Amino acid sequence: MMSGSVGDTRSEVCWVALTKDDRFAYVTNFGDGTVSSYEITADRGLRLRDPVAASAGQGEKGIRDEAISGDGRYLYAIHADAQKLFGWAVGQGGQLTPVGEFGGVPGTVAGLAAS
Repeated sequence: MMSGSVGDTRSEVCWVALTKDDRFAYVTNFGDGTVSSYEITADRGLRLRDPVAASAGQGEKGIRDEAISGDGRYLYAIHADAQKLFGWAVGQGGQLTPVGEFGGVPGTVAGLAAS
Protein backbone atom coordinates (compact mmCIF):
# COMPACT_ATOMS: atom_id res chain seq x y z
CA MET A 1 0.00 0.00 0.00
CA MET A 2 1.19 3.49 -0.75
CA SER A 3 -0.38 6.52 0.89
CA GLY A 4 -1.61 9.51 -0.98
CA SER A 5 -0.89 12.96 0.38
CA VAL A 6 -0.58 12.94 4.18
CA GLY A 7 -0.61 16.47 5.58
CA ASP A 8 1.12 17.55 8.78
CA THR A 9 -0.92 20.70 9.65
CA ARG A 10 2.29 22.76 9.47
CA SER A 11 3.59 25.26 6.92
CA GLU A 12 5.87 24.89 3.89
CA VAL A 13 7.32 21.37 4.06
CA CYS A 14 10.92 21.60 2.88
CA TRP A 15 12.91 18.37 3.26
CA VAL A 16 12.50 14.73 4.28
CA ALA A 17 14.88 12.33 6.04
CA LEU A 18 14.29 8.61 6.72
CA THR A 19 15.64 6.56 9.61
CA LYS A 20 18.08 3.78 8.70
CA ASP A 21 15.43 1.12 9.36
CA ASP A 22 12.85 2.97 7.20
CA ARG A 23 10.38 3.05 10.12
CA PHE A 24 10.16 6.84 10.51
CA ALA A 25 10.33 9.91 8.29
CA TYR A 26 10.94 13.48 9.41
CA VAL A 27 10.08 16.61 7.45
CA THR A 28 11.23 20.14 8.09
CA ASN A 29 8.55 22.80 7.98
CA PHE A 30 10.26 25.96 6.70
CA GLY A 31 7.30 28.23 7.44
CA ASP A 32 7.22 27.70 11.20
CA GLY A 33 10.55 26.18 12.31
CA THR A 34 9.26 22.73 13.21
CA VAL A 35 9.98 19.10 12.33
CA SER A 36 7.07 16.70 11.82
CA SER A 37 7.40 12.93 12.21
CA TYR A 38 5.69 10.16 10.29
CA GLU A 39 5.55 6.43 10.82
CA ILE A 40 6.09 4.19 7.82
CA THR A 41 3.73 1.27 8.31
CA ALA A 42 4.43 -2.40 7.56
CA ASP A 43 2.40 -2.13 4.35
CA ARG A 44 4.53 0.91 3.32
CA GLY A 45 1.82 3.41 4.14
CA LEU A 46 2.54 6.73 5.79
CA ARG A 47 0.91 7.92 9.02
CA LEU A 48 1.44 11.28 10.74
CA ARG A 49 2.98 10.54 14.15
CA ASP A 50 3.60 14.04 15.54
CA PRO A 51 3.00 17.34 13.72
CA VAL A 52 5.58 19.01 15.99
CA ALA A 53 8.13 16.34 16.89
CA ALA A 54 10.85 18.99 17.27
CA SER A 55 11.33 22.72 16.96
CA ALA A 56 14.11 25.10 16.01
CA GLY A 57 12.14 28.04 17.34
CA GLN A 58 8.48 27.36 16.65
CA GLY A 59 6.98 30.17 14.65
CA GLU A 60 10.39 31.22 13.31
CA LYS A 61 10.67 30.81 9.57
CA GLY A 62 13.86 29.27 8.24
CA ILE A 63 14.50 25.59 9.09
CA ARG A 64 15.48 23.86 5.87
CA ASP A 65 17.64 20.90 4.90
CA GLU A 66 18.07 17.96 7.25
CA ALA A 67 20.02 14.71 7.46
CA ILE A 68 20.26 11.69 9.73
CA SER A 69 23.72 10.66 10.95
CA GLY A 70 25.28 7.54 9.46
CA ASP A 71 24.66 5.58 12.66
CA GLY A 72 20.99 6.67 12.63
CA ARG A 73 21.16 8.13 16.12
CA TYR A 74 20.87 11.85 15.31
CA LEU A 75 18.84 14.17 13.11
CA TYR A 76 20.38 17.50 12.13
CA ALA A 77 18.68 20.46 10.44
CA ILE A 78 19.92 23.79 9.13
CA HIS A 79 18.22 27.01 10.16
CA ALA A 80 19.88 29.28 7.63
CA ASP A 81 18.04 32.44 8.71
CA ALA A 82 19.34 32.04 12.30
CA GLN A 83 22.69 30.71 10.93
CA LYS A 84 22.49 27.62 13.17
CA LEU A 85 22.55 23.85 13.00
CA PHE A 86 20.08 22.07 15.30
CA GLY A 87 20.45 18.49 16.49
CA TRP A 88 18.12 15.90 18.02
CA ALA A 89 18.69 12.35 19.22
CA VAL A 90 16.44 9.83 17.45
CA GLY A 91 14.81 7.47 19.96
CA GLN A 92 13.90 3.80 19.41
CA GLY A 93 10.24 4.80 19.02
CA GLY A 94 11.03 7.64 16.62
CA GLN A 95 10.81 10.45 19.19
CA LEU A 96 13.24 13.36 18.90
CA THR A 97 15.14 14.79 21.89
CA PRO A 98 17.11 18.03 21.52
CA VAL A 99 20.90 17.66 21.82
CA GLY A 100 21.89 21.22 20.99
CA GLU A 101 22.15 24.06 18.56
CA PHE A 102 25.35 25.27 17.01
CA GLY A 103 26.02 28.74 15.57
CA GLY A 104 28.37 29.91 12.86
CA VAL A 105 26.52 28.46 9.87
CA PRO A 106 26.98 30.74 6.83
CA GLY A 107 23.80 32.51 5.72
CA THR A 108 24.36 31.18 2.20
CA VAL A 109 24.43 27.50 3.24
CA ALA A 110 22.55 25.13 0.95
CA GLY A 111 22.25 21.42 1.60
CA LEU A 112 23.31 19.17 4.47
CA ALA A 113 25.04 15.80 4.66
CA ALA A 114 25.74 13.84 7.85
CA SER A 115 28.04 10.92 8.49
